[in-house]
Amino acid sequence: MSETQQIRLGAWAGIANLLLSLAVLLTTRHSWKFWPVRGDTDAEYAAWFHRYSAGGFAQTFSTNIGALLGIWFAFALTRALRLPQESLLSFVIRTSATVIVPGMLVVNAMFSVASTPQFIDDPHSWPLLRAFTEACLHTFYGLLSVFAFLLLAAAVAVRRTRELPAWTGWTALAAGIVTLAGSAVSLVRSGWLAPLSLPSVTPFFLYWLWVTAVSVAMLRLPPRDLPTASGQEPGSGAVAEDAGSSAGAGRG
Repeated sequence: MSETQQIRLGAWAGIANLLLSLAVLLTTRHSWKFWPVRGDTDAEYAAWFHRYSAGGFAQTFSTNIGALLGIWFAFALTRALRLPQESLLSFVIRTSATVIVPGMLVVNAMFSVASTPQFIDDPHSWPLLRAFTEACLHTFYGLLSVFAFLLLAAAVAVRRTRELPAWTGWTALAAGIVTLAGSAVSLVRSGWLAPLSLPSVTPFFLYWLWVTAVSVAMLRLPPRDLPTASGQEPGSGAVAEDAGSSAGAGRG
């Protein structure tokens, strides 16, 4: 597979990541409340899981697939930026995307446990259901720092390499700062910014929107490794001509 194909397939993986995240919202939307919010009673937690148990399982599946696609996108991004594999920025971007996967698997495993009938139907189990959900929330928001490292490393890489448009760098910087600060949301006990309220998940959607926008920019990159009509690599003829001119000048 050529480098151009790898970059474009990784870009499509980034776009698919956004589509999967939007599908998450469609499975459990009730008015503007998508999940149980910290501050709800135990009975309200149980009622949500009872109503959306199927949607909850759909969310775990789609977000797991999205996290795996995020690795594909991250590796394609480092190629699009022409980062050497041994460089620190390449390591941070690729490792961050990889670490997100087991983190999301743990979050979704706890979320799935909370969706089981044994917890939902027995009022005596509701405090345990809430405990699993709280553990899920802390892990979920803890992962924001990993998302932020990926964004901040990408911002530095875009500025250094200039292989992608400048806006991809400063938007990564802005989203990275907001995402890093978003980890503090897990400490909020109630109110409009309580975990899993719509404003509290804004950092995650900033990341997915940035990935999608950059994926579109990657799709617009010109081919890098297509041979010319003479079978030479692009630019090789010019290099040979320059070398010949220099040799002729030396003989003269």
